[in-house]
Amino acid sequence: MDPIIVTPPNNLELPDFKEVWEFKDLLFFLVKRDLKVRFQQTFIGILWIILQPLIQMLIFFVILGILVRVPTDGVPYPVFYLSGYVVWQLFLQIVNSSAFSLLGNIGLITKAYFPRLALPLSTMIGAVIDFLISFSVLLVFLLANHYPITSRFLFLPFLVILTLFFSLGIGLHFGALMVVFRDTKNLLGFILQIWMFISPIIYPVSIAPEKYRILFYLNPLTGLIDAYRWVFLNNNTLPSLRYFLVSILVAVICLFTGLISFRSMENRIADVM
Repeated sequence: MDPIIVTPPNNLELPDFKEVWEFKDLLFFLVKRDLKVRFQQTFIGILWIILQPLIQMLIFFVILGILVRVPTDGVPYPVFYLSGYVVWQLFLQIVNSSAFSLLGNIGLITKAYFPRLALPLSTMIGAVIDFLISFSVLLVFLLANHYPITSRFLFLPFLVILTLFFSLGIGLHFGALMVVFRDTKNLLGFILQIWMFISPIIYPVSIAPEKYRILFYLNPLTGLIDAYRWVFLNNNTLPSLRYFLVSILVAVICLFTGLISFRSMENRIADVM
């Protein structure tokens, strides 16, 4: 019988996706566990996912839509806000949950071997479920305001996948950093607060002077939100292809570098913790 040689992984090695698939039963179990923990012993359960965007939308509608009268390019403010919020909420939830996936499962990690990538992937699936519920709320507002469901919605799966790539990549980077530097969780919260206000969720990019708009598009979420609104609101103006390609490139780079960072750190987490 030939000897089995065990070698340490390379620092620039991607996770073993074949191994992750072999543990697919564990992945589904983690998804079920996370959903059960979130809604166990809650009074209104899944309705929190619906109420949260509606309450925030009402607050921003009163402040920005009525008092400040922020222009929304002719779109009713509730529809405008929700069309950006569903994208932001998907991004926010994946970044937060995947970043904390290692720290939040130390007991499981130190007791059994399994591909650690299953942890952030399981939280990502839960975020997609929440997105579908929030999207259904947006759909009601779109139909109520006479926005038709057009063939542009066929692009929606591609945009969601692109958002997943970008969000997971950012979350994996912070998850790897959080293993070594515990104050990363405070930094992450601060960055996400700023990130929301530099993304065109509560206001359109069109309010900025033309010569400064390039600064907004340095944020990949800006190009993504533009593309989502082009689908949802049936705008005649196509989103800038140049900026959208930048979003695609940044999303792919973030995913690959995040996977490599996560892989290099997952083998050290039991020792560091």
